[in-house]
Amino acid sequence: MNISSILGLLIASAVFVGGILSSTSNWKIYLNFHAFIIVVGGTIAATLVSFPIKQLVKLWKVFFAKILGRGSAPHLKVIEEVIDLSRGIQSNDNYLAENVDKIKIHFLKEAIQLQVDGGISDAKIDQVLKKRSEVHFIRYEEEAHVFKTVARFPPAFGLLGAVAGMIALMGGLGSPDSFKQIGPAMAVAMVATMYGIAIANFIFVPMGEYLSKLNKEDHLMRNIVIDAVKLLRSREHPVVVEEHLKSYLLSSERSMLSTPKAS
Repeated sequence: MNISSILGLLIASAVFVGGILSSTSNWKIYLNFHAFIIVVGGTIAATLVSFPIKQLVKLWKVFFAKILGRGSAPHLKVIEEVIDLSRGIQSNDNYLAENVDKIKIHFLKEAIQLQVDGGISDAKIDQVLKKRSEVHFIRYEEEAHVFKTVARFPPAFGLLGAVAGMIALMGGLGSPDSFKQIGPAMAVAMVATMYGIAIANFIFVPMGEYLSKLNKEDHLMRNIVIDAVKLLRSREHPVVVEEHLKSYLLSSERSMLSTPKAS
C-alpha cells in the first residue's frame, strides 16, 4: 500500500474537518444539501460530458492501482535487473533466452524478447522500443490530464452555487427581518464555494500531479531499457553497464541500488 497517498488523504480530511470544527460552535452551517448537490452533481455531469464513461471507469482502476497501490521506483528496479543480465551473459551466451521469462519489469521483458527472437534488425528494434515508450507516455499523461481537467469543475460549480444563493438572498431583501437573514444566508451561499475548493484541491489536483509524477518515472524507466538493450547487445562489461546506467540516477539514488559486487 502507498503509505504516502493514504497519509496525505487522512491529513487533508483532518485539516478540513478540524478547520470546520474550530471555526465555529455551530458546525452544522457547513452542511448544506443543495450546495453539495450543485457541486458534486455538476462535477459528475460535466465530467460525463467531457470524457467517455469507459475511460472514467478505467480511471477508477488507475486510482486504486497507482494512488492507493504500492509506491515504486521502476528506474531503480530495471537497472538492477539489467546489471544482473549483463553479468549472466558474460559466462553464458544463452543467458538472455533462458531467463527472459524471469524478468519482472514488463517493458524490459518485451525488449529482451524482441532481441532474443531475432528477425528484426537492431536498428528496427530500437525504433520499435522508442515508439512504444513515446506512446505509453502520451497515453499515461492522458490519465493525469483527466484528473487535472476534472479539478476545474468543482470550484466552478461552487461559484455557481454561491451565485444562486446570493440571487435568492437579494430576492428576499424586501421581506420583513431581511436584514437579520443576510449573514446566515450569505454563509450558506459560500458553503458551495468551500465544497468546490476543497474537493478540487484535496482530491483531484493532487491525484493529477501524482499521476504525472508516476508517468515521468515510467518514461525514465523506458528510456533506461532502450539504452540497456544497446549495452547488452554489445556485451559490455557489467561494470561498464552499471556505471553507464547509474548516470540516470541522482547521487542519493545510486546508493539505493541493491546489486551484488562484481567478482
